[in-house]
Amino acid sequence: MNLGAVLVVDDEAAIARVVRSTLEDAGYKARHVRDADSAFAAMREKPFDLVILDIEMPGISGLSLLELMKREPGLAQIPVIMLTVRSEEAYKVRGLRSGADDYLTKPFSAKELLARVEAVLRRTRGSTAQGIQLLRAGGLTLDLGRRQAQARGRKVDLTAAELDLLAALLRRKGQVLGYQVLGEAISGGTRDVGSDTVYAHIKNLRAKLGPEGRLIETVYGVGYRLNDDEA
Repeated sequence: MNLGAVLVVDDEAAIARVVRSTLEDAGYKARHVRDADSAFAAMREKPFDLVILDIEMPGISGLSLLELMKREPGLAQIPVIMLTVRSEEAYKVRGLRSGADDYLTKPFSAKELLARVEAVLRRTRGSTAQGIQLLRAGGLTLDLGRRQAQARGRKVDLTAAELDLLAALLRRKGQVLGYQVLGEAISGGTRDVGSDTVYAHIKNLRAKLGPEGRLIETVYGVGYRLNDDEA
C-alpha cells in the first residue's frame, strides 16, 4: 500500500526517525534529508505529495526554504506542514504567510501527525467526482474538480488551504462566514483552527488574487464575506 510520497526535512535524527517510521507504518513512502540543499535536490529528483519541514535547521532555515519553494516552478504546489519546537504565534503566522498548509509543534503524537498529513493530502488531491465543477464571482473562477483558480483569466497558484477557503467563500458568496466555519474548511473538520490561522491564509489568498482579492471583505470580529457583485 502506498498512500503517497512524503519528504521529511529535519536535522534532528531522532525526530526524523519517529516521523518517518510513523508514516511508513501507516502506508506512506517517506524519505528523510537533513538540510535545505538536500531537500531541493530530492524534490528536483522525484515528485513528492507532501513535505514535512522543520523550521530550525543549520544553514538555510525551514522558513527560508519554504519561501524558496513557493517561488520555484514545479515545487510551489507541493503542500507543506511545518514542524518545530516553537509554539509562539509569530512563528506560526510567519509560516502560514509564507505558504505552509499546516503547522505541527513538537512534541506531537503519531495520531496527530497522521491526522494532519491525511487532512492536507485530502485537500490537495481534491474531489474525485467526474465532470467540471465551477464556482464564479466577479472575475474569479474556481474549478473544484481540477483544483484550479483563475482571476480575470489569469491562473492563480494557491495552496490547498487557500483553495478550500476560496471554495467556502464562493459557495456561500454574499454570506458572512465566521472564523469557525472557515477554520473547518481549512482542516476538513479534523481540528480547531484559530482566527489567527484563518487570517494568515486569507491575507495570502487576497494577495495572490490581485485586484480580485478586494472581493473578500472583512467583517470585523466575525469573519469574512465574498462580495458577489461584478467588478
